[in-house]
Amino acid sequence: MSNETEALGGEMANVVTDVVGAVAGANIPEPIKKNFFKALSQLCTAAVEIPVAYMEGIAAEKRSETLGRIRLIEKSANEIAEQMQFDPEYARAAVKKFGQRVVREQINVDRIAYKAAESLTDSTAHDERNPDSPQTQVSDDWLNVFEKEAGQKSTEEMQNMFAKVLVGEVRRPSTYSIKSIRLLGSMDQPTATLFRRFCSMCITLRLNNHIIDSRVPSLGTSAATNSLQKFGLSFDSLNLLQEYGLIISDYNSWMDYRPSFGSPAEPVLLPFEFGNEIWGLVKMDEFQGEEFKVTGVALTRSGKELMKVVTFDADPLFAADLAAWFESKKLKMTRVQLSDS
Repeated sequence: MSNETEALGGEMANVVTDVVGAVAGANIPEPIKKNFFKALSQLCTAAVEIPVAYMEGIAAEKRSETLGRIRLIEKSANEIAEQMQFDPEYARAAVKKFGQRVVREQINVDRIAYKAAESLTDSTAHDERNPDSPQTQVSDDWLNVFEKEAGQKSTEEMQNMFAKVLVGEVRRPSTYSIKSIRLLGSMDQPTATLFRRFCSMCITLRLNNHIIDSRVPSLGTSAATNSLQKFGLSFDSLNLLQEYGLIISDYNSWMDYRPSFGSPAEPVLLPFEFGNEIWGLVKMDEFQGEEFKVTGVALTRSGKELMKVVTFDADPLFAADLAAWFESKKLKMTRVQLSDS
């Protein structure tokens, strides 16, 4: 292991330990706290220092495991050097490289755990509604897959997304499926950027924490014929998102957005989200009919789950065309103020 990598690993261990101490003392429901510490006991090297009663005994086990791995790598290097017909220095270099890769992956996971710890304490402190305590624990199988995929991510954006996934799962187990974790792990930077752009044009029906529908409206055209190209969503771009399992294959599916109708005299039953704001649809005098089908490109289940961890703002060009399209249907987009109750 290089001195630089060793120093970085030690620094991350200290930082994560400090943040974990903050989680231990924070005003967080005990089931959430327990889920968080369970995740860290598996994911994070700094978890060996967590001063929590039910974590006692894990420190010695983890330290023993770490020392055992180091000795195994050293022993393997010597044995491979003896058994292989190659230059012994080549064998030792190969094993050293493997060891360095293991350390790099662990540092990635530690960084993600650190971001998750910060986010958990901050979001809980500012959540006046105080989320319901989870009734179940984070699954061991889920943590195994998360650890494998998270270790491969070294960019700031991808680590932030994985941290948000971890926080969401700690607060509500089964929020993110194993399929979604693997999908996120397979996503490269250009695809993540394209997905963020897609989300910036989505309108979304959400009930509590469950997304009923989320889609990019085709604005009276057909997305399958490149009608969304001017917004950066060409047919080829949509095909890429579909290959990753983020959008469904039918680019002209529809959803009835009638629950978003409202007026001063008639409260909106189910407003929709667009660009991090809440909207309703007010019928103009010329509006006819009751049903209102919005046709467009919809997110899959995994796409809906991962949308929650993407940071985006409304695309201004699409926002203008969306409002104009609603008005052509004799409907006016109106911001809705949700009740605190």
